[in-house]
Amino acid sequence: MNEIINTLKKNLSQARFTYLIVITSILIFLSIHIAEKGTFVSDKTLTKFGAPTAIEIFSGKYWGIVSNSFVHYNFAHLIINLIATLLIASYVERRIGFWKLFAFGLLASLITSAFQVSFSNDAGIGLSGVNYALFGFIFGKTFIDQRFRIVTKNFALIVMTLFIPFCEFMNRTSNWNVATVALVSGLFFGILFAGLFSIFKLISTIILSTMFLFSLITLIYSPWSAEWNCSKGMKLHNETKLVDAKKFYETSLRINPKAKCASDNLTLIKIDELSEKALKLHENEKYIEAGKIYDEILKIDPKNQWAIDNKRRLP
Repeated sequence: MNEIINTLKKNLSQARFTYLIVITSILIFLSIHIAEKGTFVSDKTLTKFGAPTAIEIFSGKYWGIVSNSFVHYNFAHLIINLIATLLIASYVERRIGFWKLFAFGLLASLITSAFQVSFSNDAGIGLSGVNYALFGFIFGKTFIDQRFRIVTKNFALIVMTLFIPFCEFMNRTSNWNVATVALVSGLFFGILFAGLFSIFKLISTIILSTMFLFSLITLIYSPWSAEWNCSKGMKLHNETKLVDAKKFYETSLRINPKAKCASDNLTLIKIDELSEKALKLHENEKYIEAGKIYDEILKIDPKNQWAIDNKRRLP
């Protein structure tokens, strides 16, 4: 026990970048909750402090795949991640130094967040993906570097691996919001990165390069993603290319029937189409037909003031 405590003290005594990560995360967390002045944290506030939504990232806020690692929803989320970061990142930093850990953390954040945003309907926030990448790096290095040897590496790998399907189960049954794709990609990234310094250097380099390039490409082209399709639909919608926009929204809903962005925007297009049709009928003095369409609009949107006002003007 004393040996473990002494090792931890040595790790933390040289953990400059680790402390920088922790302090930055705490400051952002406090800033978010001071800005919100309540328990609910809106997407707008999360975006403001570095965690844009998946649609916003696909729409051009690519910086979010790095900055979102420093953002946390609630106190429990923050504490769990920061404890893991202090333990794992300090262990790595003592052995590879400030700048190498900085480069590793940057790549880990980029790759894990990019995979998360592309293969789920959520951008994911927090340091869990980076922590898993750090653990994967330690595990991989235990086989090739005496400085990284840990006695319980196999047990730790089993626990860390089993935690992923547990989180996915809780995501589906108890409304947890753990970025499991980021955890999986982080674990593989860390192990492969450790392989760069072993006899498997060439293989690890090829796979890592592929992961890196793929993660960048998916930010621009992810047709399997509901949020990517919705972001493309919104772009076309803003350009009034409604026919093409509808195709992307419909694809988004086929991928994820609960995609609120797509369903809401399809509703807006439907209302616009009905409004245009009603206006033409009204102007051509076909009042009965126009009234029916106003009713149809109000059935979709009972508070649609335009339809309410025009219906009142019917003779």
